[in-house]
Amino acid sequence: MSVAQAILRLSASVQEDKAVALVTNEVAVADMRRLGNAEPLELYPDGARKPWKCRCLNEGCGKTIYPNRNNVMNGQGACKYCAPNAPVDAAAAAAAMLEHGFVTLVRFPGSGKPWLSKCTAAGHLVAPRYDNTTRRGGRCRFCIHRGPGDPKQAVTDMKAAGFTPLEPYQSVSTPWTSLCNDCGTIVSPNLNNVRTRGRCCPRCAKYGLNPAAPAWLYVMAHLVYGAVKVGITGRETRENRIARLQGAGWVVARTWLFDTGTAAYRIEQIVLKQLSAQGHSPYLTAERMPAGGWTETFDAAAVTTDTLCHMVTDALTDPPV
Repeated sequence: MSVAQAILRLSASVQEDKAVALVTNEVAVADMRRLGNAEPLELYPDGARKPWKCRCLNEGCGKTIYPNRNNVMNGQGACKYCAPNAPVDAAAAAAAMLEHGFVTLVRFPGSGKPWLSKCTAAGHLVAPRYDNTTRRGGRCRFCIHRGPGDPKQAVTDMKAAGFTPLEPYQSVSTPWTSLCNDCGTIVSPNLNNVRTRGRCCPRCAKYGLNPAAPAWLYVMAHLVYGAVKVGITGRETRENRIARLQGAGWVVARTWLFDTGTAAYRIEQIVLKQLSAQGHSPYLTAERMPAGGWTETFDAAAVTTDTLCHMVTDALTDPPV
């Protein structure tokens, strides 16, 4: 486009704005009501492209909005909250997911992205999308294919993962005393973990925690993420988990050495249950922590490293259950 054409276009735009500015307040209000379904809350600002404080009249909305008359006259609508691609309030999204049978476990990632949640019917860990769930009535995929609590299917799934159950099935989230068919150890995985992670015997895990061997319990912080973490790792495992986390930007606040992994695990679970009872949920996502351990992370603004350390030391005085 030549300079002359640009000048002519700019001049035409200015003339258009002047013409529109001549619109009376009464006409502008009528247009906003008719085409935007919005009620102006102030006089017309005498400019088609200027924000105009209004109230959305769409049923169930009523929000204060700031459309400009130019967009409304061009058919773009007045209320951004009522548009097909409207932003979704995180709290409202979590409430909607709960109505459809999911307790969300992490921050709202967006309407079209997987959202880690727990199925309220059976406790399955799933990652449905908000838009699929609310617009199409999405359901828990485990409940659809396996049923929420079929004891026969539960036993079948445990055996397929290498475990022989030693007691009747209760629920997907209840520890289920079973025999590991590979190492002969009696363990207590819950069915949900077995279904989502497969073989999860701590003694057989190549990089896992040996319940009978010494283990560390640690508290760490990540300044960039604004997160804190509590976790455990075997002292003699092939992977130095603390060093790996340090390589990802985590800083050690304090460590405790236990004679056995079982003892470290008990203290960690006491702390995690207390945090959950206080309303704290996992802060980071699995994408942020590809090595695992994101479920033991918390918002540093709500839970400090000092708080975590005090909780650990207090738990050390609790008698074993």
